[in-house]
Amino acid sequence: MIHFISVLIITFLSSCNFLPANSESTSDSLKQYSELITPEFLEMHLQVIAHDSLEGRATGTRGLKVAAQYISDFYDTLGFEPVGDNQTYFQHFNLTADYTDSLVYQVNRIMENDTVKVSYSIESQDSSGDFIRMFGGSQSLSGDIIFAGFGLNDPSNSVQHLEGESLQNKWVLMFEDIPYIVDGDTLVNPAISSNSRLSSILGTYDAAGILLISDYSSDEFRELSEISSTLMSNPSNMALEYLSNGQRSAGFPKGVMQISPDKAQYLLSPEGEKSLSDVRENLIKNMNGFRAHNTSFSLNYTPYDGPGYIETENVVAFFEGSDPNLKDEVLVLVAHYDHLGITQPDDTGDAINNGADDNGSGTVALMSIANAFHAASLDGHRPKRSVLFLHVSAEELGLLGSRYYSDHPIFPIDQTVAAFNADMIGRSDSENIEKDDTDYVYLIGGEIISSELDSLVQVANQQSVNMRLDRKYNDLQDRNQFYRRSDHWNFGRLEVPFVFFFTGVHEDYHSPSDTVDKIDFSKLSRVTQLIYNSSLEVLNYDGRPQVDNEQFIEITRRLPR
Repeated sequence: MIHFISVLIITFLSSCNFLPANSESTSDSLKQYSELITPEFLEMHLQVIAHDSLEGRATGTRGLKVAAQYISDFYDTLGFEPVGDNQTYFQHFNLTADYTDSLVYQVNRIMENDTVKVSYSIESQDSSGDFIRMFGGSQSLSGDIIFAGFGLNDPSNSVQHLEGESLQNKWVLMFEDIPYIVDGDTLVNPAISSNSRLSSILGTYDAAGILLISDYSSDEFRELSEISSTLMSNPSNMALEYLSNGQRSAGFPKGVMQISPDKAQYLLSPEGEKSLSDVRENLIKNMNGFRAHNTSFSLNYTPYDGPGYIETENVVAFFEGSDPNLKDEVLVLVAHYDHLGITQPDDTGDAINNGADDNGSGTVALMSIANAFHAASLDGHRPKRSVLFLHVSAEELGLLGSRYYSDHPIFPIDQTVAAFNADMIGRSDSENIEKDDTDYVYLIGGEIISSELDSLVQVANQQSVNMRLDRKYNDLQDRNQFYRRSDHWNFGRLEVPFVFFFTGVHEDYHSPSDTVDKIDFSKLSRVTQLIYNSSLEVLNYDGRPQVDNEQFIEITRRLPR
């Protein structure tokens, strides 16, 4: 696939180098190349970045590695300088991670003659069984299995399902769905939530774990179990190794698991005299009389961990400026290329989070800007300052890739004149769609950090796309805190002025429905042209944008760096 794509890139680039050289000023001579930032170019690359075969580009997965290689091949085709590790386009870093290889469930039945009948269920990437780990379970857990009905006490309705047998250090088997109202009668106070009863059982009653009986059919549970198994080896609880001194998260030791209906019925009626629906129906009829009681079973649960860390990478490519005195100063164009990967399916059965807008849109925007600079350089035009194209990973895990770069900069932070971040720039939010006014972009940063930088972006906008620059979220007191919720913040915390280009949150945010067909490529090309033209203003500016908002400086110096 990569070979075919490389040929496609070369063919496309060759067809685009048609703009003539001229003798205008540096900025003016470069502006015309924004015409190469087209919907067609952006869509061609986004179809690859957000393709199902990349499996949602979760950090630490094969799909993200494929994306990184694709992006680096693109910059190699352009001839941009590889400034990563060992003269590559990759800046590698390690993350500590909870990495489970397999989960073993040993169910023991104590027979009347005191013999023990043992059965096993293994949950791994290659096998599925009778249990699905929902969360927790970072340590081995063993205990008797106690059936606790619906797993709650409700004094107002005389329900005491957690009384009777002690739950301490036991596995609590219970129905997941709470029958609040049945045939018009309130059986359980609706104020008692599912989460509160889990907290009570694991905390107040100190149970070892919980086994939830859902209302899935056997076939539905089997399908979910197979999906869960494919996700088994995905790393979780990731953190930057150098900031955690190599220590892994302890995780949550107690476990909450779903149990298959077939296995649950066996535990409650091992001889098969009652169906699971019979047990539930009888329980509802006897809500006030039921008390937790022992089954004849126990469960030994053992998790087997993987290596405890993963390696990932930022993709870095350098485009050198032309001015002998200014080319050592760098503008960083940043976009994260990771996303959420494969998760539980949505209502349509789709489990792949393609991340077309988040943040395939920003990823291909940087590639398109690079293509424009490349075409200009072939005609003898370069900006005065240099540009670092920085595609970071692990943004979805807490801005980890940009944090790594800012702590290990390839070019000194004091030579970084500004950072432009493109994150979710390919769609419009519902507020603006309802107003039928979608030719806008949210600017975050700029004037609340550096009035000079903001002025340069305004000039670029007026002289190019002339979009509406919406400052709705450009407030240090904004409850969304967007000014520090994406990769620009790791530059801002070091007092590098930044602008975050953003078009808002939409109904497909962080879901499998964030797909290529939802992208407004005309808008994406206009926002990208604005970023390109804003870059020219900064790169060729005789001065250097200064951080001049004292409130912002106070905030950055008060927060942990």
